[in-house]
Amino acid sequence: MRGSRLFWCLAGWTIAWTLTSGCATTGGSQYLPPPIPEGKGRLILDAGGINQLNFYVLDQETEETVYEATPRMAGSSPGAYESGSQEFGLSVDLTPGIYTVVVNTDIKKNVELKGVEVKMGQEVYQHVPVGRFQIIFSGGDQFGGQMPFLIMDYNMRTVLGRGMTSTEVKHFIVPENVYKIRMENSQAGLDEIRPVEVVFGRITPLNLAIGTSQPDQPGSGSDQSGGQQ
Repeated sequence: MRGSRLFWCLAGWTIAWTLTSGCATTGGSQYLPPPIPEGKGRLILDAGGINQLNFYVLDQETEETVYEATPRMAGSSPGAYESGSQEFGLSVDLTPGIYTVVVNTDIKKNVELKGVEVKMGQEVYQHVPVGRFQIIFSGGDQFGGQMPFLIMDYNMRTVLGRGMTSTEVKHFIVPENVYKIRMENSQAGLDEIRPVEVVFGRITPLNLAIGTSQPDQPGSGSDQSGGQQ
């Protein structure tokens, strides 16, 4: 009786292990990166939860472009909304060396990372100081939920970029900083200037509505930040 019970326990354990191993093997290609090619090293960009970035890699000595990836549409594009796809295209295998990585954002300022060293057979993680903000616009049904806006430096001396509100979920990727968002439309009686603080690893929401006076939101930036650039 004891031997029969032991047999069925072992059989059950074997079946469970086989099923678990089979699932891991089947889904392994989805979650595990491929091995690093011989003679290469792997550069992985850490953008705080952002899955896609447009970036290129330069050989720091020769300034030659050795890699370029542009999977993401600009935030100002009408179709640039979040699709929910998990492509994780933020890694590249490179010959060991010293590189400069340039990350494109949704404003005129890119992020340039110099002195990035890639070593043979190793993964190197590179922090990219960018974040996201999202404008939640209401009260503009007569405009189809779309309204143009400007992205400006905190002191409002320079227009850094332009965008359009959308009924879709649209995130704008910019370097970490505090910005001013200006939305002006005489027909709608709208002239709003609001600060927004963009930080790594977070999506900062900014609520804007036609004809409504709104106080500064916690975490969205305010004049108390001392006029950051």
